Amino acid sequence: MNTQVSPSITVRRQQFDFNKTPLYYMDNNPLLSHLLTALSLTFPHGERFFVHSVRQIREQVKNPVLQRNISSFIGQEAMHSHAHEEFNAFVEQYNVPAKAIMDFEYHSIEEAKQRLTNKQQLAVTCALEHFTAIIAQYILEHPEIFDMLHPEIKPMWIWHALEETEHKAVAFDVYQDVFADDKVRKTTMRIITGTFLFRISHITLKLLLNDPIGRKQWRKNIAGLATLSKVLTDLAPAYFEYYRPDFHPNHYDTTQLTAHWAAQMANA
Repeated sequence: MNTQVSPSITVRRQQFDFNKTPLYYMDNNPLLSHLLTALSLTFPHGERFFVHSVRQIREQVKNPVLQRNISSFIGQEAMHSHAHEEFNAFVEQYNVPAKAIMDFEYHSIEEAKQRLTNKQQLAVTCALEHFTAIIAQYILEHPEIFDMLHPEIKPMWIWHALEETEHKAVAFDVYQDVFADDKVRKTTMRIITGTFLFRISHITLKLLLNDPIGRKQWRKNIAGLATLSKVLTDLAPAYFEYYRPDFHPNHYDTTQLTAHWAAQMANA
């Protein structure tokens, strides 16, 4: 375990104003904007599930450094859930069916909590945290992506990406400390990969088809699809790192990266 070298995990209580945020807030592109909104719609209940999966076995963790990291992880995820709930409520004014989608996410997660063991739930969290970590690191390393965002929404995504990178190893360390079952962890990732990609694609398509203006902007949507394809191709090597026998989220040191963006946020 690398808990001793985990970067600082800071709980930041951010507030955002979305009042002037347009529907197409990502490069004025319907597809890319709806994709980010789809992710946002899954975050509140998803991140509460992450916290739940860690909390229910926390008593078995004896490492004091990891215990401190767990507390910070819980604090950060709570702030993320709150911020995205506010954003999701905001986009309902654009006829986005946010409540219906979030309700579906809630019931799906509650059913999963009844079906899965503690180990399986934490393995799901490890898998999804790997997705969020590699996506967050990618966009922090490619600031031109942030430049595509509307100024009112940009701070929220910078903040979220920064903190996902900071706490990327916590769920994994808890899993290794308590269970250390790589077979279940890797099998769960294979299942979650299909589920995650299908669900986000389904929600994005639903939002796009529900948008009478955006769904007709074929050129922009095709350009958005090309951008997305490039990002997914670039992320593939980082995704497959998860299956290595010596994998650990901290193998790729992002300390300087997170320090840079933390300073940028402090100066903003």
